[in-house]
Amino acid sequence: MSSGPIGRGPRLWLQPERRNSNGSVEASRWVIRDGSIKRSTGCAPADRAAAERALQEYIAEKHEPRDFGGAPSRTLILDVLTLYGRDVVPGHARPKETGSRLARLGAWWGDPKHAMQTMSPPGRPKAKMTGYVSDVGAPSCNAYVAHVGRNRTASMDLELLRAAMNYAVSIQVLEKAPPVSLPKKPPARQRWLTRSEVAKLLWAARRGTRSSNGRSGEADDWHSRRHLACFMLVAAYTGSRKQDILNACFERRPDHGHIDLDNGIWTRKAESKRATKKRQPTIPLPGPLLAHLRRWRKNGQAFAVEFNGRRVDRIDKSFRQLVRDCSLTGQVVPHTFRHTAITWGMQRGIDPWVASGYFGLGLQTLLEVYGHHHPDHLKEAASKMARPKPR
Repeated sequence: MSSGPIGRGPRLWLQPERRNSNGSVEASRWVIRDGSIKRSTGCAPADRAAAERALQEYIAEKHEPRDFGGAPSRTLILDVLTLYGRDVVPGHARPKETGSRLARLGAWWGDPKHAMQTMSPPGRPKAKMTGYVSDVGAPSCNAYVAHVGRNRTASMDLELLRAAMNYAVSIQVLEKAPPVSLPKKPPARQRWLTRSEVAKLLWAARRGTRSSNGRSGEADDWHSRRHLACFMLVAAYTGSRKQDILNACFERRPDHGHIDLDNGIWTRKAESKRATKKRQPTIPLPGPLLAHLRRWRKNGQAFAVEFNGRRVDRIDKSFRQLVRDCSLTGQVVPHTFRHTAITWGMQRGIDPWVASGYFGLGLQTLLEVYGHHHPDHLKEAASKMARPKPR
């Protein structure tokens, strides 16, 4: 890593307690420093996390790239992230989510003093961080993973950092991109739901609503969880991804997938969205699900999943509470319904090639992750092994 000067990008500084000219005492506060700019976050010394969030927001809104030096030791990481956010991120499927990741990266990599503190094990000298691209390496990447605290989140952030540096190289802003060290991937989730578990969740969402005091029982429309029942029905019948279901609309709108109730066809990809590696094939809808969808539309819904007459953006918090209420074991999240639907499809003997197209995932992935659920899986081998030994 470079031992050059510390980059002067936006960073946090703990302003000490001071006495004003009128005699009043101003308490110590975290402050954002960016060149000649000094902005108070209003956060006390003990509230470093809130100060970092304020820095993330500042970086996302205000930072402008400086002059580029080309070499990793002369190019600020913040400048690389800002360029990527300005030129590439607007075309992403979920630009707000990507922007949040860029801000989280910038808050750590752009504050070398704090990063050095988090990298320093007790009894060892502090690692040198400068705020420049030359900082990127195995020690700093490992420290970032520890700072974030969640391997999957940190891995996605670091992949984004790598993409930003590669983009900077492609437009000749950066001479070369140093290698990014990623944490080991956790084993693939194998949790899928039985039919009785799905029935339990549906019953709790439809009938066992939660009242304002947190106790189970009948509740008013505001505390209803019927929108979760709608989500789970669509997910169980189609194995679609969470965001595809939440974006599904009964009307033709350029920014949303379209459910054609007359022909029973669901175009999952919105017209205005680019195709990504997460496939969104157009599919015919199963009869029972189509009946539900037509009934919801007749009741006035514009989207497949609505809460109080409005489209739902997120269901994670309410879904977690539903799972807790049903006392299900293991990690059950909205994406578990995708695993469940694909598993059920294979158990029912759907041809793998057809299943690959319907569920929108590669054939190799389907066979590797779900193939053992198919009734014909290795059946021929077992049959031949059962024959008498040839003489």
